[in-house]
Amino acid sequence: MNKPDQQDWIRYVQGEMTGPEREQMDRLLLEDPEALHSYMTALEHCTVPELPDGEAFAGQIMGRITPYPSAAEPATRQAGGRLYKILGNQWVHYIAAACITMLFISAGVFDRIAPGNLDAGAGIKQPYSEKMVQKATGWLENIKPALHKP
Repeated sequence: MNKPDQQDWIRYVQGEMTGPEREQMDRLLLEDPEALHSYMTALEHCTVPELPDGEAFAGQIMGRITPYPSAAEPATRQAGGRLYKILGNQWVHYIAAACITMLFISAGVFDRIAPGNLDAGAGIKQPYSEKMVQKATGWLENIKPALHKP
């Protein structure tokens, strides 16, 4: 099959070719711009069959399409339910960040990055974490009822 003529392209469009002929035409469409032009011309000359009932066809297609979840409601909301509501609350994030910060302070993580520790000749100072713990325990002791004081 050298150069297909217009009749060959019409047969191709109508699906009347054998498998190897169709593959040859497909390959030709990918490689030759002139073949693409001939194919487009054949498409213009061929008539498209009309649907007997377009509304029924559209309804049938729409019935087969599964509804997609809306973008505003992620799939995790449907699956997680209560957990998603809890984790979606902004205050939970603030409380978690505060707890992690307090954990770092009590562990002395921030003591290493304090400006006083950068100097080689800096004297030994009380770490910030110890100061924070002393303030917190002093505050808690003031809150205790008088009955529990020794």
